[in-house]
Amino acid sequence: MPNTVAILSDVHANIEALDAVLADIDRQGIGTIYCLGDVVGYGPDPAACLDRVMTRCEFTVMGNHDHAVFMEPVGFNTPAENAIFWSRCGLDSEPDEQARRRRWEFVAAMPAFRELNSVLCVHGSPQRPMHDYLFPDEAELNMAHLVNVFDLFSHVCFVGHTHLPGVFTETYEFLTPRQVGEGYSVGSRKVIVNVGSVGQPRDLDPRACYVTLSGRDVRWHRVPYDHKATMEKIRATGVLDEFLANRLADGR
Repeated sequence: MPNTVAILSDVHANIEALDAVLADIDRQGIGTIYCLGDVVGYGPDPAACLDRVMTRCEFTVMGNHDHAVFMEPVGFNTPAENAIFWSRCGLDSEPDEQARRRRWEFVAAMPAFRELNSVLCVHGSPQRPMHDYLFPDEAELNMAHLVNVFDLFSHVCFVGHTHLPGVFTETYEFLTPRQVGEGYSVGSRKVIVNVGSVGQPRDLDPRACYVTLSGRDVRWHRVPYDHKATMEKIRATGVLDEFLANRLADGR
C-alpha cells in the first residue's frame, strides 16, 4: 500500500461532487484512490461517474446500488428503486457500444471487498459486504452485531454505506470527525472507519466527504461543490424524486 491513499464512497451518480473531490485529491498530490462502492444510484450522472471511477480509482468494491443496477433492487424504497431503473435505462441506451459494454463489465467485475495487508475495504461491513449497515448508535442497538463485525477483520476496516463519517474505536464507541478534530491516529487495536459520502452526505453538512490514510493517520476532508447544479439535473430528469434533489442542499 502506498504511503498516502484517498478513500471515497457513495458517489451516487453525482459528478459535480466527484469532480470536486478528485480535484482536491489532485491538489494534495495523492495518486492512489480506493472506492468503496455505490458509484450509481440516486443521482443524475451514472455513466459519467462510472467513467471517472474506472479511470481514477485503483479498485472499486461493489455497493448495494451498484449490485441493484446490475441485478435487481431488493428492499429499496420507491425513490431509490426508481433511480435504479432510470439509471439502468440510461446505461443501456448508451449509443457507443464499447462504452456501454465497458461500464457494464466494470460493474459486473466489482469485488465484494478488497484486503491490503491489514486494511479491509468494504461497502457495508465484513459481515454482509454490500448490505450491512453500521450506524453510529450500533453499540446501543445491537452490541452483539458490532462485536461480531469486529471479529471479522484483522486491524482496520474502511466502510461507507450509511453516509455518516466517523470511527468505531476498539471500545465500540462511535466518534464523529468533529469529535476527533477531523483526524484519527490508528493504533494497534482494531477500528472501523466510515469515510462518509461523496455524492449524498447525510450528516447535515452538504459538502462532499472522503478520507485520506497516511501511514496510521486517517483524516476526513470536506469539499464544497455546486450542489445546485446537481439538484437542477435531478429535477430535469422528470423521473428522479424531488427529495433526492432537496436533500443535497441540507446534507441529509
